[in-house]
Amino acid sequence: MTSHSEVRHRAPLMLLMVVLMSCAAMSGCNIVGPIFFFVAGPPKYDAEFVLPKDRATVIFIDDPRSQIPRRALRVTMVEAAEKQFLEKGLVDDLVGGQSALHVAQSDRSGGQLSVAEIGRAVDAEVVVWVTVDSFVRADVSTNNEPSISFRVRVVDAADNQVLWPSSPEGRSMTVRLSSRIGSVANDAGAQSTMELKMAKNAGLALSQLFYKHLTTAHAAEDRSI
Repeated sequence: MTSHSEVRHRAPLMLLMVVLMSCAAMSGCNIVGPIFFFVAGPPKYDAEFVLPKDRATVIFIDDPRSQIPRRALRVTMVEAAEKQFLEKGLVDDLVGGQSALHVAQSDRSGGQLSVAEIGRAVDAEVVVWVTVDSFVRADVSTNNEPSISFRVRVVDAADNQVLWPSSPEGRSMTVRLSSRIGSVANDAGAQSTMELKMAKNAGLALSQLFYKHLTTAHAAEDRSI
C-alpha cells in the first residue's frame, strides 16, 4: 500500500516527467538547459585548495613594495577574508592576521624573516601568504577605479614548504571595484570609501579560493566558467 508520504515525494517527479514528455512531443522544444539547471543547480566554482582544518592558520598580507597606500586597507582585506574563513568553518584555529603583520613590521633583521618564521612567531602552523603586486587607486582624472593584483601561496610553517599551488609564483588574482558596484571617486572621502570596499572584495576573493561558491558570487576577475 502506498503511503501519503510516498505520494507527496513522487508528485514532483511525475510532474517533471509529464513536462519532459510534452516538450519531447513538440518540435523545437529546447529543454536541455533548464533541465540541467533543475538537476545540477546553479553553476559553482570548486575550492582550489582545501586547507588543513586541524592546523592553526594565519593570513599574512605581504606588501614588500608598499603598493597599498594605507594600513587600514590591508587590515580590511585580512578581516574580510578571516570572516569568511570562520563563517565557512575552513579551519578550527585561525590566528589573527594583524599579529603576523605586526611581526613583519617589527622585524629587526631588515626583512630577513621568512614567511614560515613569521608564522611560527604567531604560533601558526599554516600561512596563507598573500603577496601584493599592484594597487591602483581610484582617480577621477584618469577614470580609474580601484584594483589590486596579488599572488597567493599556502605555506607549511613547520618545514617551510609551499603546500599550494605547484607554481612557485603563486596563484595570481586581480580584484577591481567595477562600475556594477560603484563609480569613480571624485573626492578624497569617496576615494577612501571605494578603496575600503574594494579591499573587502579582495578579502572575499582570497577566501573563495578555499571553498565552493556560486559563480555569481565570485569576486575576482581572473576566472571564467
